[in-house]
Amino acid sequence: MRQKVLQLSILSIALIPAGLFADDANQCAGLTAVGGGCDATGLPNNINTIIDTLFTVAGAVAVIILVVGGIRYITSTGDSQRIKAAKDTILYAIIGLVVVIVARAIVGFVAGSLAHT
Repeated sequence: MRQKVLQLSILSIALIPAGLFADDANQCAGLTAVGGGCDATGLPNNINTIIDTLFTVAGAVAVIILVVGGIRYITSTGDSQRIKAAKDTILYAIIGLVVVIVARAIVGFVAGSLAHT
């Protein structure tokens, strides 16, 4: 189990740079259309991209662990120790998903507050 989680983590970390090179042309066109400026190479934009990517990866990992816990629960064959371990996995995955959602909301609120000052 640990080896699979490690493999998924390494794969997720390997995919993070893909989001950093996304085309921002559509986002910039929308900003300039409403009178805003757009600097696609600016540090704040890169930081936001990195944060969004990290939250996406963390959410995806939590959902994958939730599915793994469900599969472990289904295949527990009535063994009380395996059922408890599967329920714990599901519980921790849900807690992790809630933490990711709340953390993203807090970061969005703080970033929005800083952008208006």
